Amino acid sequence: MDDDFHAAILAAEFPGLVNQERERRILMTKPLQSGDYGPIPVSGDPTTQLNLLALKDTARDLKAAGVTGAVIPLRDAENVSHMLTADQVIALVDAGKERVQAIYSASWAIKTMDPLPADVTDDSLWP
Repeated sequence: MDDDFHAAILAAEFPGLVNQERERRILMTKPLQSGDYGPIPVSGDPTTQLNLLALKDTARDLKAAGVTGAVIPLRDAENVSHMLTADQVIALVDAGKERVQAIYSASWAIKTMDPLPADVTDDSLWP
């Protein structure tokens, strides 16, 4: 088989490889800044994402009601408990959204590179 055939196969499979790496990176536990509280290790799995969005909704309600104390419990990816303020929860969730969006943006850029990178797992391609 010739090089053009192999290049065509790679080009056809390449977006799926990038998507797989994007999802792997989203799932990784990373420390996210929680306002003035500091970094908290957070997993990117769908259940954690949903829970954080629900906590942000609670945080907005508490903030609107004038509650400023650390009354929102959170157990992080390393099984450590935290008590956070509404502002800290909002900052944490916003940091998570920014992280995921940066990973998506990188995946879109990688898919349009010419030439295509040989290794989509190369850390230099990702935030």
